[in-house]
Amino acid sequence: MSDEQPPAQATPEPGPDPLAAITLTPRRFAGVLVVAALLLGLVLLLVPVHVAGTDPAGGPVTCGNAVGGVETAWVDEDLGRPDKLTLVSYLGTCEEALSDRGTTTMVLLTAGVVGGLALTVVRWGPRGAASRG
Repeated sequence: MSDEQPPAQATPEPGPDPLAAITLTPRRFAGVLVVAALLLGLVLLLVPVHVAGTDPAGGPVTCGNAVGGVETAWVDEDLGRPDKLTLVSYLGTCEEALSDRGTTTMVLLTAGVVGGLALTVVRWGPRGAASRG
């Protein structure tokens, strides 16, 4: 018998992770969320709000957007020149819809601004040798 042992199986060295090339880092993912919140907030701020009209076949009533508030002329025109009581009722409904839209918009814009500040001001990652005392 010989003292020779069979050659050891060489284990292949692991290569680079294939998912690392397409996976977002936590910081980039946060950046994507911040940009999405800001864009969605701006779009919701400018897009007109609609409520249901008196006639289902007539379509919705345009109220205005969150920046300008209720546009009385638009509501009056979309309803077909209604009596004052109906117009006032719809103006109240439009005010409530615009308030809801404004709340959603402000939450998104605030989250986007705070997140953007956090991404630009807060230091991420390991501390360097210069910061150790």
